[in-house]
Amino acid sequence: MKRKISLLLCLVLIVSALAGCGSKKDELPNTEDRQDLTIAITAEPTSLDYSLANELNTFSIAGNVYEGLVRKEADGSLVPGLAESWTYNDDQTEITFTLREGVKFHNGETMTADDVVFSFQRALESKSTARMTGAIESVEKIDDTHVLMKLKYSYGPIEGCLANVNCAIVSKSAVEADPEGFGRAPVGAGPYQVVEWKSGEKIVMKAFADYHRGEAKIKDLTYMVIADSTSALVALEKGQIDVIANTQTSDKQNITSNANLQYDETIADSFFFLTFNNAEGLFADNVKLRQAIAYAIDKESILLGAMEGIGSVAHSVIPGNCFGAPENPDDYEYNPEMAKQLLAEAGYPDGLTINMPTMSSGYYVKISDILVDQLRQVGITVNQELMERTAYLQDVYTNCQYDMSVLSISALQPDADFITFMRYHSDYIGGGNNFTKVNNPKLDELLEIGRFDSDPAKRTAAYAELCQIIKDDAVLLPLVNPPVGVAGNVKLQGLKAFSDQSIYVYDLSWGA
Repeated sequence: MKRKISLLLCLVLIVSALAGCGSKKDELPNTEDRQDLTIAITAEPTSLDYSLANELNTFSIAGNVYEGLVRKEADGSLVPGLAESWTYNDDQTEITFTLREGVKFHNGETMTADDVVFSFQRALESKSTARMTGAIESVEKIDDTHVLMKLKYSYGPIEGCLANVNCAIVSKSAVEADPEGFGRAPVGAGPYQVVEWKSGEKIVMKAFADYHRGEAKIKDLTYMVIADSTSALVALEKGQIDVIANTQTSDKQNITSNANLQYDETIADSFFFLTFNNAEGLFADNVKLRQAIAYAIDKESILLGAMEGIGSVAHSVIPGNCFGAPENPDDYEYNPEMAKQLLAEAGYPDGLTINMPTMSSGYYVKISDILVDQLRQVGITVNQELMERTAYLQDVYTNCQYDMSVLSISALQPDADFITFMRYHSDYIGGGNNFTKVNNPKLDELLEIGRFDSDPAKRTAAYAELCQIIKDDAVLLPLVNPPVGVAGNVKLQGLKAFSDQSIYVYDLSWGA
């Protein structure tokens, strides 16, 4: 009898346990009334000042703080933003904007034409914004609700430029009151305003009640800095955060197998590459050394080892989704023996040692680790110098104090001009733009055809030749196009991955 009771008790306990092991989805609390959102980011931006913004994590966060005359929708379409309409002159070198009336800044002031003119004057003085403002000659006030933008030349992608955070409109009085502190306490006219910034920890925002499109459904927004991807995933699974802005490919399986989470993915409009300082140091005037390294690299192994095989190998400095991308780009094939031969011809028959500063996070470390191993096999010793993001960007990206390093850049707009002109034209050496310091008159000529010529066929031909020269001279070496993955609480509505890594928080809301 006791045995039967014991068996019955065990059965009851097993059934109870199984009931508790059902889908975690059933255990989620009701989120319908939630109005807060926490997004994990791997590193905080160096600044949220639009005139200094030149990196993706700045763009993705600042895009929720600012708005420009033109606004980019989540589907990529361009619509009126702080301007309600605009017209072009006959040769499309002048644009007259009618400003939206009653637009408020986060400090309560009403936007005027003076703020618009000031914002563009400030942007035009900054090298960091030049990719978006390079076609603009001037912006002038006509009256309180109209401004005239004069272009240096007719430029088809100009409206896309104006939707970028580099062309955002800011409060003139707020910048003038504290120009140094503006990057930490920005005042824009976007859907969210910054209320707190704890360095290395979090950036806290709140929905702007007077936003011209109406107050956002998510009222309290926090960007939490979690450098380690594993820690971020654990926090997401525990409900301590709600979104991971840019997931690691190694986490995809765990995310997609969890019923409490959602996942979306696309290919980025960016690429990782190995860059060389073409003007100073070890690689200056030594194309054979750069070519030797090119032949020593197995890109397929990098894609597999660093990104779980998700994404694609990069064969060109122009991503495939951009106008001007070559159809069948020429590229180096993995050939260690050729690498050794060129290494000897470059003056290093016994190999050499190269110092390589590396950003100490995410794909940068993974890619660099694989490169160290691949180059070792042809006699090149690479000393990695792991650096915190801010210091790395200052030394490598801005000041060009390096010989060789792994970087990534984004097109931001689907036109080759955006990802080539500032990167390879001699007028923009340094300052976070032409970080290879390449100075080639032929490249300058081709870049100018690509930017100024209105004939699509001539532009395409110019970009094809440009890509070939960059490849032949091994100015830099494209490696991989990464995926963009975003993960979040399954009850969050509207979450989607975008190629520019943006998260349009205004479009998000909680469901039951």
